[in-house]
Amino acid sequence: MLKEKSPLLAEAASHIGDAQVRNKGTIGGSLVHADPAADYPASILALEAEIELVGPKGTRTVKAADFFVDLLQTAAAADEILTEIRVPVTAASVAYVKTEQKASGFALAGVAVVASLDGVRVGVTGVAAKPYRANAVEETLGPQRTADAIALAASHAADGVEALSDIHASAEYRAHLAKVNTGRALQRAFDRS
Repeated sequence: MLKEKSPLLAEAASHIGDAQVRNKGTIGGSLVHADPAADYPASILALEAEIELVGPKGTRTVKAADFFVDLLQTAAAADEILTEIRVPVTAASVAYVKTEQKASGFALAGVAVVASLDGVRVGVTGVAAKPYRANAVEETLGPQRTADAIALAASHAADGVEALSDIHASAEYRAHLAKVNTGRALQRAFDRS
């Protein structure tokens, strides 16, 4: 059922850890934890999901674009819990491409794409302190679907972000992976349409 209604979430889930993690972990837990290398956040951003939070002051809805604040920080207050994630039914072509850190399986760069007649939406994880929408990619691509147009758009995948650098990958390498994986995800989504 999920694969039919939201194939991007199903595809991203197949990249998460191992069977035990996929069967015990929750999408809500992943989002609230806000690990910058988790797989679901890129998809949630590309899908333009809404996140419902409940606390003593009542219920509020936060758009995915506003939910991830910084490294391991979200818009959820200390006295709120995530109760619902609203994801639109996706009739568009989708893809999730990731380069993982081999020991943990977390993303060094993961890219989620939703491609429709209205344009593309691109979410990126693993590259910066928080997952982000690659707006420059979306704006650059326009209606073109040629290899040159995809390459040009993908070259903007790390625009405006400060890439992380650690023992697993340098900032330059993560930015490079963001561009490569964006190109691959765009092409895969277009091939599926």
